[in-house]
Amino acid sequence: MSKWFCVAILSALVALTQASEQEQPTCTLTVQPEQSIQAAIDSAPEGAVICMSANNFPYTEHLTITKSLTLRGAGRDKTFLTGKEIGDKPIIHIKGDKPIEVVLEDFTESWMPGSEFLPELSGVYVQGQAKVAIRNMEIRRNSHGIVVTDMAQLQLDNVDIHWNTWRGLLVLNSAEVTIRNSLIRETGYADGIFVGHSARMTLVATTVSDNGRGLTVAGSARVTISESRFVNNSWCGLTVATAEAQVLGPPQEFQSNGADLCGFAPASLRKPLAPQTEKTELTVPGDYANLQEAIDAIAPGGMITIAPGIYEVGLTLWKPVTLRGAGPEQTLLKALTGRGLVGSMIAGISGIQLENLAITTEGRGSALLIAGQGQLSNVKIFDNGFDGLAIFGPAVFEVQSSSIIGNGTFPECSMGWVICNGIALSGQAQLKLTDSVIRENWDWGIAAALTQCGFPSDAFTGTVTFEGTNIIEGNNRWGNQKGMGNPGSHPWNSPAVPDGQVCLP
Repeated sequence: MSKWFCVAILSALVALTQASEQEQPTCTLTVQPEQSIQAAIDSAPEGAVICMSANNFPYTEHLTITKSLTLRGAGRDKTFLTGKEIGDKPIIHIKGDKPIEVVLEDFTESWMPGSEFLPELSGVYVQGQAKVAIRNMEIRRNSHGIVVTDMAQLQLDNVDIHWNTWRGLLVLNSAEVTIRNSLIRETGYADGIFVGHSARMTLVATTVSDNGRGLTVAGSARVTISESRFVNNSWCGLTVATAEAQVLGPPQEFQSNGADLCGFAPASLRKPLAPQTEKTELTVPGDYANLQEAIDAIAPGGMITIAPGIYEVGLTLWKPVTLRGAGPEQTLLKALTGRGLVGSMIAGISGIQLENLAITTEGRGSALLIAGQGQLSNVKIFDNGFDGLAIFGPAVFEVQSSSIIGNGTFPECSMGWVICNGIALSGQAQLKLTDSVIRENWDWGIAAALTQCGFPSDAFTGTVTFEGTNIIEGNNRWGNQKGMGNPGSHPWNSPAVPDGQVCLP
């Protein structure tokens, strides 16, 4: 754990202590460990303050709150509430069929260790017209830590959301959320925070760290960020998944993510590691030891020459730039330890070229997420856990004289609902394949996100063109596309070509 992150946690804990020392309304009633919290909620008048005592063993209940009240513990290290019945019932369900105001404070909500790997175990579920404040709490070991839907409003202050499996915080519909001085961390497989539909969120002085993905914003959601950090997230620190979504704010701190920004995320949200210069040629190592620093420093349209060697990187390609290595057998870009990406090309950027390189995540994620415009030339993409290249959104991309080999090595690729390809295409992406080799990938060599290719929905309206001499063979190593042929209009749609090489419209 880095020094600054330890300081951030300490600062948050100090804030928690200060907040807890402030004068609070007195308890209307106190629930002892052998008593029922739900019974107290049901009998309490509107606006009651229900207090839970400190005890070494957790209260084990599922609570439904439909009235205005405060539920208070004796401290998040002293009072614990855990779920009792494994299923789809949240531990705390706040239902606002009418406007209500609910405060949760000073305790820890958690499923028992091991339960968090089961689906749909929500810690706190807020819906309807409820207005909820959560203060000085831990939310942990759920499949989803907090879910906020409908027109509900949620304010988080000094909250530590961690060890949740799928999402720490899920915000949907027209919900509004404000987060201050909090930690969203260590979400296992998906997002620390996901904001979708037309939801709104404000993020202030908060750290989003060590998640699969940090913050993902989709649909027409709008997020405003200030004074926050995105650190050590395996895939993207911040993803803007749709052109309609908006993320606003001054530059934030990003460090050690698979890639700092992905999709439609604006480059202005990220603090560069080095100031931009007027230099059009730089070397790594030499002028800069760190490749991202060199990308940040070079003038738009410049070239960075990378010497032979192995470089652990998590790159955000946010301006026109050429990265030129000494050849695929000499210059290797690989993901940072424990990360699922080598780099991201964000939307709206053209003129990105990668030449004479090899790129791998060493069996973990995908080499590159591509939403911008650019080209690979004499590049080897190999041994990535899922897709070699994921090309999506408005991307316009050419793979020239390159090889996409042996991708789809992660165990999840053997699950029927996971498709791991050499190249995966979605959205309006346009791909030109020229004089390249696509071989020995787990599922398709090239696949569009279409139901005919095994995807859950049709999500590709782009184009793929072939020029020169391309070799696509030996893919479908798992045999999951046996009997599928090679659907679509392309040269590999032939009875003589083994199943599972190419699937396009």
